[in-house]
Amino acid sequence: MQRLRLADGVPEGLKVWCLALDLNAPVADDDARLLSRAEWQRTQRFRHHADVVRAVATRAALRRLLFAHTGIAPDKLMFTRNAYGKPELEGGDGPAFNVSHSGNVALIALAPGGAVGVDIERRQPEAELAPLHGLMLSPSEQRDHIYGAELPFMERWVVKEAVLKTLGLGIADHLQALSVSPSPVPPTSYCLEHSLPILSPLQAWPLPAPSGYAAALGYAQSERYSTSFLEINNG
Repeated sequence: MQRLRLADGVPEGLKVWCLALDLNAPVADDDARLLSRAEWQRTQRFRHHADVVRAVATRAALRRLLFAHTGIAPDKLMFTRNAYGKPELEGGDGPAFNVSHSGNVALIALAPGGAVGVDIERRQPEAELAPLHGLMLSPSEQRDHIYGAELPFMERWVVKEAVLKTLGLGIADHLQALSVSPSPVPPTSYCLEHSLPILSPLQAWPLPAPSGYAAALGYAQSERYSTSFLEINNG
């Protein structure tokens, strides 16, 4: 597992690790024994061995990293979900975290406070992604693609997923509410415009990724939502 070097301007304390996965290997006993019964049972629902390896190895790596930051034994860590379904440490005592995996690569992000999200995806030919433009692109981004895209589609995709995972919001329901454009001075943070129900400033940065992948990191200083959004979701 390798800790990534992050872009200039990323707040101090944010950390991201990259985990290379051998999807043909058997599930490691040292990894499997760290998972809770519920986590192990979820992995057994996967039909393909590669999916089981990916899930077990990533969860075990997360537990080991959280142990290093909390002092709680990896197999004793307890998780819960916030009001929006995002996993967090039980009691909120410890760093915020998020994970993503695609192919044979996994990313794990930790933040000492606030909220963090990460996403990695395999790149695909732009022509194959055209049917997704209407689902994912905001109106301003669709105009960009008509007159010449500022960012590749897959790069926009990972940024949006990372930001929405940061907030714990439903991804499909909010993709078009967020517009992503490149920073005037790469490789600093992306420029984000949105109508999301969030009061805290949002930031996102590109992440170094293996050849054939795109990845991004999202961060919010806190998870402060608008009053109207809370009333709708709790009412």
